[in-house]
Amino acid sequence: MAASTPALEISGLTKVFDTKTLEPVPVLDGIDLTLERGEIFGFLGRNGAGKTTTVKILTGAIRDYEGECRVLGHAPASMEARQGVGLLPEVLDFQGWLTAVEIMELHGRLHGVPRERLSDSVPQLLTRCGLAQDAWNRRVGPFSKGMLQRLGIAVSLVGEPELVFLDEPTANLDPVGRRQVRDLLLDLEREGKTVFLNSHLLSDVERTCSRVAILEKGRIVQQGDILGMAHVQPYVHLRTTTVPPGLLEDLRAMSDDVAVLDGTIVVRVRTADDMDPIPSLVERHGARLRYLDLAQESLEDVFMRIVGAEGGGAA
Repeated sequence: MAASTPALEISGLTKVFDTKTLEPVPVLDGIDLTLERGEIFGFLGRNGAGKTTTVKILTGAIRDYEGECRVLGHAPASMEARQGVGLLPEVLDFQGWLTAVEIMELHGRLHGVPRERLSDSVPQLLTRCGLAQDAWNRRVGPFSKGMLQRLGIAVSLVGEPELVFLDEPTANLDPVGRRQVRDLLLDLEREGKTVFLNSHLLSDVERTCSRVAILEKGRIVQQGDILGMAHVQPYVHLRTTTVPPGLLEDLRAMSDDVAVLDGTIVVRVRTADDMDPIPSLVERHGARLRYLDLAQESLEDVFMRIVGAEGGGAA
């Protein structure tokens, strides 16, 4: 498949679950999305927004849907698409009587990777994903959740995929494991892999993804470049020895959003250059500047502003 072909193309993706005994449940409502090759893409939404359903459709687990989906230029359930895709599902369910190496080799063979290549790649991947070597030849039934998570990430890569779907890859991992996963994602990007990332840990998304989409009740309510989304509303924090009324009036003349919170003056600005006149403005009103800093919205701030705190959503 030509590298110019997008890794993922979705147009009008709609899914309604027919429960037969109850009213039909709408899950996805007209999703449009394109992923270019070699990017890490964050797919965000609270529980029940429809993220996992989307991944199941794109990996061929759900075949009854409306709209158009192309994965690596092919239908999601096609053999061509499946051969080029790796998946870390939301719930891991490995055969507990097999060892970690045996599970890796099984999935590698299902992807058509030659045995001789697996003999090199399996140890490399298990090491890369942080699974201790003394666990490689043990049955996975007694594995901890963190060990299973590391194995699941390694399994998602054993087929040498072009596109990897990771559903909550840092779940059940300690801070060291989370850091290893972030580093792994950035390595995959450098290798030209495409990563579709579902995660509730927005700080990890902010550190690794180039673009994100926010899903709410089955609809994409915002998508775009992560830097543009998270830095759209910079603001200045300043503290002064006193807060003269005239100072607030002058600040409000330069911004329509000025507030005093616990002694800190917060001023919404358009760019960082707008903070330059503030020191002289403070001095003009007979006060002294104690603190001045430029802050910007985090991805979590953006997410909460767009989605809000109300519950509800799709399955």
